[in-house]
Amino acid sequence: MDNKAIQTNNEILEIPYTDWKPEYIYRLAELSPFFREIIDNQRLLASKCRQCGKVWMPPRGHCPDCYEAMEWVPLSGEGTVMACTYCYFIGMSGDLLTYLDLPYVYSLIQLDGADTYMAHGVKPKEQKMGEVHTGTRVKAVFREKRRGTIADFYFVPLK
Repeated sequence: MDNKAIQTNNEILEIPYTDWKPEYIYRLAELSPFFREIIDNQRLLASKCRQCGKVWMPPRGHCPDCYEAMEWVPLSGEGTVMACTYCYFIGMSGDLLTYLDLPYVYSLIQLDGADTYMAHGVKPKEQKMGEVHTGTRVKAVFREKRRGTIADFYFVPLK
């Protein structure tokens, strides 16, 4: 092999894709019942481990603790805010903001009957700081037009 140095152009090559429009088909696999239940019945399902009994929300296909198969259990859609922050910018939650005004409250919610928390948006009744806080009871509200995403529902305070 020749040990001569190879000279290369080290400039970053950029190729514009001006006519490319990505389309995606998401395969929901073992989580399909969760999203179908949201679309068809406006109801939340969690997954329960058949071995350890832990109830996961958002649901999992297999238990992260035991690696066992799960079974579906219905939830009431009510829960408690465990932690939250008020968001004054769109960030990565663009789909949520089609029905939540700024500021909205990004919360960790423990749904009744679940052992885990889910991060989701809470729509305060009034746009004032402090209305939603740790310990606030909330319930799920489903969008009129649902398409099988986690943004098909949001939470509102019970009181």
